[in-house]
Amino acid sequence: MARPRVGSGGGLAALTYVLRKGREAGGLLRLYRRLRSRNACKTCGLGMGGQLGGMRNEVGHFPEVCKKSVQAQAGDMAGAIAEDFFRTTPLARLERLGSRELERLGRLVFPVVAGPGDTHFRRVS
Repeated sequence: MARPRVGSGGGLAALTYVLRKGREAGGLLRLYRRLRSRNACKTCGLGMGGQLGGMRNEVGHFPEVCKKSVQAQAGDMAGAIAEDFFRTTPLARLERLGSRELERLGRLVFPVVAGPGDTHFRRVS
């Protein structure tokens, strides 16, 4: 049976990841407050503690949180991409960016479109 190429599933690597995402989200305390809120996981839909608050697993153990939930919360907390960015950045440049670079631009807060022959995205009104 093939073994997965996972280097770690927790420990220091996981803590470092959460600290980095906290910094990207505007601060670790801000991210912690979002993860502790009474909500469902943004990636899998499972409850995250219900009325007991977040960061609990299915049997109520605290602290429990998955990497994808941290990533989703941090993404929601990212700043908005300015409308001016789309007017000044050609599609050819955006096509050359990797997924990490695109994620660091921020989040979309309005719909954009580019038709055939367009060189830039434009806001849909």
